[in-house]
Amino acid sequence: MPRANLKAVPDSPQRAVAYIRVSKERDGMISPELQLAAIEQHCERSGYEIVETISDLDMTGRFWKRRQVERAIGIIEAGTADVLVVWKVSRVSRNRLDWAIAVDRVEGIGGRLESATEPMDTSTSSGRFARGMLAELAAFESERMGEQWKEAHARRVKTGVPANGKPRFGYQYTKETGFTPDPVTGPVLAELYRRYIAGQSVYALVKWLNDGPTRPVTGYGVSSDGLWSDRTVRRILDQGFGAGYITHHGERVPGIHEPIITEDEWTEYQARRSARRVYRRSERSTYLFSGMIRCECGAAMHAGLFGAGRAPKYKCAAVSSKRKHDGGYVMTSTVEKDFLAWLESVAADIDSEAEHAVQAQQQAAKATDKVAHLKTQLVKLGTRLDQLTNKMLDGTIPDDTYRRLRDEIEAQRGDIETSMRDAQVVATRPPSSLVPELLENWTILPMDTKRDLVSRLIHRVVVKPGRPRAHVTVVPRW
Repeated sequence: MPRANLKAVPDSPQRAVAYIRVSKERDGMISPELQLAAIEQHCERSGYEIVETISDLDMTGRFWKRRQVERAIGIIEAGTADVLVVWKVSRVSRNRLDWAIAVDRVEGIGGRLESATEPMDTSTSSGRFARGMLAELAAFESERMGEQWKEAHARRVKTGVPANGKPRFGYQYTKETGFTPDPVTGPVLAELYRRYIAGQSVYALVKWLNDGPTRPVTGYGVSSDGLWSDRTVRRILDQGFGAGYITHHGERVPGIHEPIITEDEWTEYQARRSARRVYRRSERSTYLFSGMIRCECGAAMHAGLFGAGRAPKYKCAAVSSKRKHDGGYVMTSTVEKDFLAWLESVAADIDSEAEHAVQAQQQAAKATDKVAHLKTQLVKLGTRLDQLTNKMLDGTIPDDTYRRLRDEIEAQRGDIETSMRDAQVVATRPPSSLVPELLENWTILPMDTKRDLVSRLIHRVVVKPGRPRAHVTVVPRW
């Protein structure tokens, strides 16, 4: 059925839109100036008047939505121009679907799409066939280059080299030497890891960085003002490049570049990162036990200013909903006082260096045994997943059952890997070794650092609300 909005194509359209696209500046590239010169010559020969010139510089032909070709077509659709002129057909798009839609939109309203360097009569079937073949060749060339890039990236990753040479904070790059630690920013990156491990929050790190002279490099989601943000800091630290790893398709693999932190530091960073993910909301809290305190009824307790005197207290979450009990408040000072008494009792149990060394050795030995046990569990889960995959391939179990069981196994593996990192940290730095340091610096430590050190010592604090005084129980990690 003919379209209602079709109009006669004029024999000599007078108004033209010149569209120029350059993928990336490189040797052999056809510059925007040369493309425009060819388009102007074509328009002059055809008797067209260029009413607007639109350029997409450093823009690939594979991603339509990021480009201004949409605006060029819109001008034709608005009726303010009659013909869209490009240097070559491939300048419009290297994507088959986008190309077909573009041609349909332009010609569907009576416009024309012409190439300045590929003369063809698109009013005939043979001319349209020739133009379609050029578009198909452009798509083929794009796919071929994409496959070559993927192969090149895979080769680089296999040899421990990042898939690209984009800037990495803490490192400098040359084609001859690859990535090497930067003498200025390298120590800053190492200090970031060590401060985080020591208990500083990401927000404290952001302030420390913005107060200093260094700024993030491109490629990490840099903010518009060029300053550090918590998102940028997390991305840089989580990538693990400073620990000697590269990332490929979301998986970390060992790289050949020199790390600036030790493997033990990287393991401890991951363990602390996992722990803080659980308590992300409490990272900025001014209350010491935020995220770590529970009511005896099992509900969490939230910190705030409660009561007529607006005193700082922890409140049982079940109180508001009246699910389990009335009451459910405890003064923050009461919890902290009881925790300090527990901390001093632990210190008294290890008041001699010899006793401290024995206890630390026992904790490290238990943690080492736990790591070995968890590794065995990981191997068993891997074997189970392989068996499950073989059953799915053989048709023994349906796909939906396979996916459900696979996801369960992957979740178990993730939990075990987290537990294994925690145990590895304990094996190298037993929790009890933190007690003297924490007691000595209790009054001067920042809240975020103090909270992090406390979280390494205890699983939680359990409170039994009551009058005249609540009962507080500390549950240690050992």
